[in-house]
Amino acid sequence: MVFDKLKEFRPMKTIKERCPTCGQNTSEREIALYRGLVSALWRIFKHCKQKGEHVFKRRDIKHLLINENDTARFGDWIFFGGLVYKLKKGMYGLNIERCEEFFAGKRSVPTIVIKNPVTNEVRTLAYKLINEIPSILEFLNEDMEYVARYRKVDVPTLI
Repeated sequence: MVFDKLKEFRPMKTIKERCPTCGQNTSEREIALYRGLVSALWRIFKHCKQKGEHVFKRRDIKHLLINENDTARFGDWIFFGGLVYKLKKGMYGLNIERCEEFFAGKRSVPTIVIKNPVTNEVRTLAYKLINEIPSILEFLNEDMEYVARYRKVDVPTLI
């Protein structure tokens, strides 16, 4: 089975480090871009081109997000190469020029984003072209749910 092979590459267990004083999560969160998100963006891009608009409310494109992963992860697009930007809560926009370059295979975007909850730092890694983006199967557990990955961070202690 596909999932048995995936377990060989990385464990499915998510381990979060917590501040011993306040209990806040101190582990960095790894956000990965996968083909399903790219397909969702393609549908939104085509919709915006047909409407002649590049700014939209999330509720206006909700019908284009065809599964729970697309819906839950849409907001993460703001971290991947400036293709999508957020104006305010529930209001997004597309950088049409960048999207056209990306879908034409002329613009690479990061496929991994690391968010540090302590410093709010965001790092981008593994830039790839559209045809190099991995399948979502690499990021799902046995129940076909996206598994957030966390990394341990050395947090200075207050004395």
